[in-house]
Amino acid sequence: MERPVHRILLQKKTAAYSITRQKLASKNWSTTLQKVEHTGRDGVHDIGPFTFEGGGHVESLSVGYTTYGELNAARDNMLLVLPGTANTRHSADGYIGSGKAFDPGQHFVVTVDAIGAGTSSKPSDGLRGNFPQYNIRDMVHAVCRLVTTAFGVKRMAYVAGASMGAFQALEWAIHYPDMMRGVILMVPAAQTGNVFRGAVGAAKEVIKLDPGWNAGNYTLQPLAGLRAAGRLYFPWTVTDDYLESLSEPELEKELQKTVTRAAQWDAWDFIRRYEASASHDISVPFEGQAGLALARVTTRVLILPTNTDRLLPLASARQIAEGVAQSHYVEVPSKHGHLGWRPIDGAPETIFITTAIQKFIKEGETS
Repeated sequence: MERPVHRILLQKKTAAYSITRQKLASKNWSTTLQKVEHTGRDGVHDIGPFTFEGGGHVESLSVGYTTYGELNAARDNMLLVLPGTANTRHSADGYIGSGKAFDPGQHFVVTVDAIGAGTSSKPSDGLRGNFPQYNIRDMVHAVCRLVTTAFGVKRMAYVAGASMGAFQALEWAIHYPDMMRGVILMVPAAQTGNVFRGAVGAAKEVIKLDPGWNAGNYTLQPLAGLRAAGRLYFPWTVTDDYLESLSEPELEKELQKTVTRAAQWDAWDFIRRYEASASHDISVPFEGQAGLALARVTTRVLILPTNTDRLLPLASARQIAEGVAQSHYVEVPSKHGHLGWRPIDGAPETIFITTAIQKFIKEGETS
């Protein structure tokens, strides 16, 4: 029997999915990232020994986090925000604040560093290439220990994330279905496709072509390789229409932002993190059957892909909507592809996403 898909009804229907066409932002779309309005409280929690799904083991694993707002007496108002592939716990800061999507006045907002970056345990702490290969489910199980042991929380209000953060949030709903009232997935997928895996594979190879890589035994960061990886990866995160709308100097400015961010990574951290993200596939523990994985999801799920995402297949977001019992599917109109989710001051996409999340949360609080 086909599962019902609840959609927020908008204006124009395309392929049975409801989409609104809005006037999109100008070429200066990415120039002003929103700033978080609240000063967060940072922390790092050691969850102790940890065994990875692939068999690796460490005697101590740390998880970094930032909190906004207050945990209530019932310990049930946590809103957990998970990071994307290239991001730390601050990637969604522009959605955090009074009147924004994640309001610390309503929820205890906790943003985390997943395994492999920020203040969480990562290869550059010392193990480098000997740091165990990890995956999305490892990230989820580690943060689950943070939630239950550091905060004493047994059931959260919401779990949210974009891109790799959405991968994690979906795995949360599959493996810990009773631990939250709702899940918010921005630019999600049930599994990565050939485009993403191909882009990641090329980025890894170009890092290794840098002589400074030295078979992974570098004494200085292979910066030329990291910068080239960022330059190669960026076009897949936006759209042809957006790229062709830019002048040559504007394009170079956009590229340099990604190049600069890539060069801030340690090379082993970059490789292990992107390997983990590219390996995303919810079906693996279920003998390759994604439908069995999605059938485990019992909570409400808001699914927010952009309608021009080429990095992650739109069909995969629709697969989630069709496989989850209480799904609310809304395609975000954007010419900016995968990066359309990013919180940008005044951007139609940011306003659209914020409105959809606020509506979803309000409906959940009153149902």
